Formats: sequence, C-alpha cells, structure tokens
Amino acid sequence: MYFSTEKVTQRIFRIRTAFEVCAYYIQGEKSGALLDTGLGCGDLKSFVDDLATTEYTVILSHGHCDHAGGSSQFEEVYLSPLDEELEKKHCSKAFRIQEIQAAPTPLPQTWRSEQVLPQRTSGFKQLTEEMFFDLGGVTIELMLVPGHTKGMMVFLIPEEEVAVFGDACGENTLICFPESVSIAEHYKALNKLKQWDGRYTRIIRNHGTFESALHLLDNNIELCEKVLSASDVRLPIEVHGVKAFAAKDRSREMTEKEQTGNIVYTLDKL
Repeated sequence: MYFSTEKVTQRIFRIRTAFEVCAYYIQGEKSGALLDTGLGCGDLKSFVDDLATTEYTVILSHGHCDHAGGSSQFEEVYLSPLDEELEKKHCSKAFRIQEIQAAPTPLPQTWRSEQVLPQRTSGFKQLTEEMFFDLGGVTIELMLVPGHTKGMMVFLIPEEEVAVFGDACGENTLICFPESVSIAEHYKALNKLKQWDGRYTRIIRNHGTFESALHLLDNNIELCEKVLSASDVRLPIEVHGVKAFAAKDRSREMTEKEQTGNIVYTLDKL
C-alpha cells in the first residue's frame, strides 16, 4: 500500500507515501483541504476520499514533482502561477519515473512504472498569498516564501497552532536548483515569515522527520546571513546531481539547538 495516515492534531492528518514525502489533509466542519499530492503513484484520491468527511480543496505548496505529481486525479487544484512552468517540466510522467527510480530509498516491491499517473493536462486555479481558506472552524492562511522555488507557499492553520513550512524552510533547505531564487531573496522571505511568530507552536514539513523545533526559522535566517557574508562553513556536497554547498557541517560538535536547520546552495544563488 502506498499511503498511510497519522494524526498531527484532531483536524490535521499526515498522509505518508512510500517515497519519503508526505501530504497533509485538514478537515473542517464545512469542507477539507489536501495540501500536496505526492509523486502521483497509487490512488491518492480514493485514499483521501475515505479519510474526508466532506468535500475538499486541493492546494499545492509548489510545483516540484514530489508535491504536485498526483494532481491529475483532482478536478480543481490550486498552484502559484510562479510555479506553473516548473510543474510542466517537473511533473511529466517520464521525469517522475526517473525520480522514483533514482531515489536513495528502496522502492516498494509492488512498484511498477505503469502505476505512475499521467501528468495533469487541465489548468490550475491561481494561488496567491492574499487568499484565505475557511473550512469551518479551521482556516488556512498562506504566505509566499520564495527560495526552494519561486512560488513556494507556507501554510498557517492558526486554530491548531500549526505552520506547514514544507520545503520552504527545513533541516536542509535546498536553494540549489535552476528554479530556486537567490539566498538574498530567500533571506528577505524568511524575515517576512517572522510575522507569524507566536501564532504557531508546531512546525511540520514534508520530508525527513516531518517536524522541526520552533527555532528552525531563526537558525535558517542566521545561516542566510552567514552565507551572504561568506562566513558559513561552505561544506561541499552533492544533491540530485548538483554540486552545492551546505552552510552548516552537522558532523561538527554542536548543541541540539544548533543542529536544527541548514541551507544548501550554489554560488550562483548568492
């Protein structure tokens, strides 16, 4: 089975996939919302239909294939127009099969390339940070946080005191792809995200441990400052075939708080 679920709060559910990425489902009294659709392998729609108690909206955090790849199953899907061109390239069936086969984790024994869904052909509904989703007793606010991609969105569910940082700000924020913005622009966006301080008590994400400590944002802001002043560690690494640098070297001795967060970047993204 490609999907499983666990409760984050009474109204937020994490949907784990077999490919080291998760989506989130939020259930309100009047409607629900699915945040991201995974790689598009397996019948996510039927899984969410069984989980939901109402009709629901589908919202994509950004255009990468591991988040937008399953959108063809849903009639109406929201995506930032800044990431629409990225989605066209990144979510082709051939590209997603290549990404699945190149993944560092073992594939499920039942996986076959024929199970990968076709790419979405219909358009997206425009998603902007001015929008607000009222699900009935629970709401979703949005903030554009460019960095990982140009149209990267962060979600706030204030009633649950949860912020969904996703890939926008994480333990290894990847600012090293052609679709990424500069570290300077990302730094500005992270400082804007500080506007939500005090409105959430948990940070959840889509990869790795799926959750981070509250000092994540401050740590990554500080790392951006170090990168921009060339005072970071600048540890050479390779990510998805891209030769890049990590701002922090976690192999060095540091406190648990200092371990939180990192920025991975290329020199052309300064």
